[in-house]
Amino acid sequence: MIGIQMAPTARRIVETVLAVKPGEQGCVVTDTECPSSITGAVAAAARGAGAEVAVVTMTPREAGSVEPPAVVGAAIQAADAVIWQATYAVVHTRTARAAFAGGVRLCDMWGFTEDMMVRGGATADYAAIADLSRRLAPFFTEGREARLTTPAGTDLTVSLVGRQGFALVGLADRKGTFCALPDGEATISPVTGSAEGILVHPFCIEKKELGYVSETITIEVAGGRMGRISGGPQADFLAQVLDTAGGNARNIAEFAVGTNPKCRLGVTLREAKKAWGTAHIGIGDSKSVGGDVEGPLHFDLIFTQPTVTVDGYALVRDGKVVA
Repeated sequence: MIGIQMAPTARRIVETVLAVKPGEQGCVVTDTECPSSITGAVAAAARGAGAEVAVVTMTPREAGSVEPPAVVGAAIQAADAVIWQATYAVVHTRTARAAFAGGVRLCDMWGFTEDMMVRGGATADYAAIADLSRRLAPFFTEGREARLTTPAGTDLTVSLVGRQGFALVGLADRKGTFCALPDGEATISPVTGSAEGILVHPFCIEKKELGYVSETITIEVAGGRMGRISGGPQADFLAQVLDTAGGNARNIAEFAVGTNPKCRLGVTLREAKKAWGTAHIGIGDSKSVGGDVEGPLHFDLIFTQPTVTVDGYALVRDGKVVA
């Protein structure tokens, strides 16, 4: 029964999100920790659209932006359209950027559950999400400074000068484009080295070993990088992950606002960062969102009830989009 229920979303991914045409080469990438029922549903939808489909299964990566195996890279670069149904995201990797440069279209549906195929953010009105996201993104492009504050004590400022804001709206129907699903955000990569302030008690962290944060984590930010991380065991684990990754893992890479009203905060990490009125700060690699830093990972810290301003003008106030 669940397979039948998932079919409409699977067809939408293939026919609308990726606009797959008969005769195209399709590739579904999954891993050993992801539901095979979803793999089967999207592969069947792609075959139904007339594509020649290959399914590639790998072992899970440790985090977003960790490079996939070379054989997976070869498979996606040989495809016209790719459905990435793995534990973590791929778009912040050299492999993905090379594929986009070659014209590959990719839908990144990392972390998807069967429940997400039948309800929540994937079933939203994406025309309305596109309108809102495209209305917000120019504020980032045209602004000079953005600020994020929360009731818990977060207060972070970043420079936007010379950077381009983007609307992520759940479409990868043109050559060399990518999207996530569920989608819905206005985002920008701030000027490298410009982030200053403090991040306090994120609602969740896009790393499965951390997930929903149950203790106060305080992160000092200076010179565009995370510095001292304090709190309890979750804070210690976050610091260990970043120290082990090394390099530019602590880089403040992304500043974004969620725009999807159907995304559910407490159900999956995947939906939380796209939820309407949230904000997230991405760390590590920034190249896939218009930045200039290549890093060993990329994941987000999601904040609820934020106030987000650009040059003092509120885009989000206390968790409500007001612009």
